[in-house]
Amino acid sequence: KTELRLVKGCQSSVWIDPSEEGNLMTFLVDSDAIIVRGLLALVMAAYDKKTAAEIDAFDINAYFTELDLERHLSPTRGNGLKSIVARIQAMAKAAL
Repeated sequence: KTELRLVKGCQSSVWIDPSEEGNLMTFLVDSDAIIVRGLLALVMAAYDKKTAAEIDAFDINAYFTELDLERHLSPTRGNGLKSIVARIQAMAKAAL
C-alpha cells in the first residue's frame, strides 16, 4: 500500500499492484472500504489473469451494463469505479 499503487479519483483508498505471469497480467487489489472491495472483485473477474490485449479489447461498459451495476452506485462510487478501470486499462496498454 504505497502512494505509487494508490488509485487517484476514488473516494476510498484503493491500491492496485500489477504483475505479469508469463503473458498474463495479474493484480493484487485492496481498499479500505468493504463495498469497494466488492467492486474490485467484479473488476478482477473481468481483468485478472488476462493478457494485456484481452484487457484492452474487453468491453467493460457492456459488462457493467449486463450486471446493471452503475444504477446501484452513487455518483462518487461510479467515478471511483471508472478511475479503477482506467488505471488497469492504462497498465494493460503500457504492457502491449
